Amino acid sequence: MSRIYDNKPLHNLPVISVNIPNKWDPKKHSSGDGVILEGTIKGRSRFSVTDNSHSKFRYYVLHVEVLRAHKRKFESADREIEPNFSETHKVRTGYLNSSYKVEPKGQTDKLSLEQVKDIISHRDLIDITSSKLPGGCANCMSLWLQENETEKIELEDEDTVRVKTSGDGPFIFSITRMESDAKMKGNFAGGENVGSSWTDKIMGMKSSQPSDDNQTEGVDEDEWDD
Repeated sequence: MSRIYDNKPLHNLPVISVNIPNKWDPKKHSSGDGVILEGTIKGRSRFSVTDNSHSKFRYYVLHVEVLRAHKRKFESADREIEPNFSETHKVRTGYLNSSYKVEPKGQTDKLSLEQVKDIISHRDLIDITSSKLPGGCANCMSLWLQENETEKIELEDEDTVRVKTSGDGPFIFSITRMESDAKMKGNFAGGENVGSSWTDKIMGMKSSQPSDDNQTEGVDEDEWDD
């Protein structure tokens, strides 16, 4: 059954007005490569930030319970590549998926919750959002999404999302809504086209694997669950 996506669930949130005594500059929190994470939305807030020049900036803040996270990884300044999801991977050694061996894959890019917090948390932003964190969610991180990036996405509490941050901060570069059963994307906002094709890229790699049972090949699994 098809769904019509809109951002009414976000637009219905009350606006929280915040005044800050300095210039609003998200770029100062966006150096570094950033992280890619999966999590469940446990709460949503809507903010209007006014800085000392009387400029206004509007955001939705998603309070996401982080389930797993990895470093974003780049081959060059403009080419993002898949992180190393695990230190090892299975390689088929027999016929008909009957036997495997485990081989080293290099250092994993997987991050613990504490590492994620250290990377993307900034005190001045936490001071704005901390009072709106859902109770009882120790693993929740507040992620900032520009209001104009929400026109083609529908986000509600308990949705599972995959997020790329813009550098080492809580500002969202791209966000993908995941279907709960198949972990496929539902809709997308932010970033460039490459941001929306992360799941497609992984699935495409799976489909391109050779099917000849006589060959030794890597086993493609959803290593997010490691």
